[in-house]
Amino acid sequence: MKARDIGAGAWMRAFASRMLPREGVVTYSVVVETSASVVERRREARRPVHLQSGKILDGGERFLTEFLYKNRTQGGIRLRLAQRVPLPRSILLYDDQQGALLAANVVWQNGVDAGCRMKGRWPHNEKLILRMSGPYYSVQ
Repeated sequence: MKARDIGAGAWMRAFASRMLPREGVVTYSVVVETSASVVERRREARRPVHLQSGKILDGGERFLTEFLYKNRTQGGIRLRLAQRVPLPRSILLYDDQQGALLAANVVWQNGVDAGCRMKGRWPHNEKLILRMSGPYYSVQ
């Protein structure tokens, strides 16, 4: 755009000409981020997980929401929550496929996405596992 193309009075042309770049001056640049410039902080490679679901419980073994696994590493997991609920720092995950309870710490949460560090299996609680595997798991 040039000042004469503005179609305004002399004052506007003078003002605009000070705002426009001079010849040979770059007003923008394009930066392409390559995968080599992205810093990977995980110790293990992520493995995508498809259509595996579960349920999240708080430390008092109360149902909070359902989730889908997004990806996993040996020590961590990324979840997609069924609804936006604030998660406590320490949670239990009931894995629908394995029928097991896992303890985890929430490292980050952004809306319905959350990242957790796995702590291991929760002590076997047959009554809780039966409740989570049944059709009315949110009712205590």
